[in-house]
Amino acid sequence: MPDFHPSADIKSPAARSLGRKVAQLLLLLLLLSASCKKKEDTRPGFDLQYQTQFDIPAGLGPFVVHHFYLRNIPTRFEQTLLQNGKLKEDIAAILTTQANLSGVFGDADFAFIEQISVKVYNETDPIGAIEAAYRFPVPLDPGNNLPLIPSLADLKDILEEPRFSLDVALWLRKTTQIETSVRLDLQFKAVYE
Repeated sequence: MPDFHPSADIKSPAARSLGRKVAQLLLLLLLLSASCKKKEDTRPGFDLQYQTQFDIPAGLGPFVVHHFYLRNIPTRFEQTLLQNGKLKEDIAAILTTQANLSGVFGDADFAFIEQISVKVYNETDPIGAIEAAYRFPVPLDPGNNLPLIPSLADLKDILEEPRFSLDVALWLRKTTQIETSVRLDLQFKAVYE
């Protein structure tokens, strides 16, 4: 009579084979997810940071898109190139890395915003505006700080000029009750090979 031990492994060969395949699949997924990085994140480059302020007035309604045009912002691109020892031709792309809308006085509540889009354009060619960042939908209770999602667009043609302009478009959930002073922070990365 064979010995029977309750703790003995009684799995069939098919179950063991399935377990090995699941483990291999999980390992493969882990390796693939660890290697998924944007190429721009690993290429060398330098940051271009811009900060501008504007006011969202009281009484804006939700039935139209509201545009705030922030014009003639100096790029300081030439100075930044000199500081980094690069030429304009060395720059392969300029990409948005971070964007944020925040209240100047810490008391803003962006719950009235449904959607936001920030476009960068050159004053001589406003039709050629390119979206740099957006947020849709905006969380219902974002508070005083609203992080935006950077777009994947290359903004080199606009940001290598001496000046650029912004079109901040807002779609609202409800009518604004008070005037809100806001600050828009944008960070771009000039990528070179």
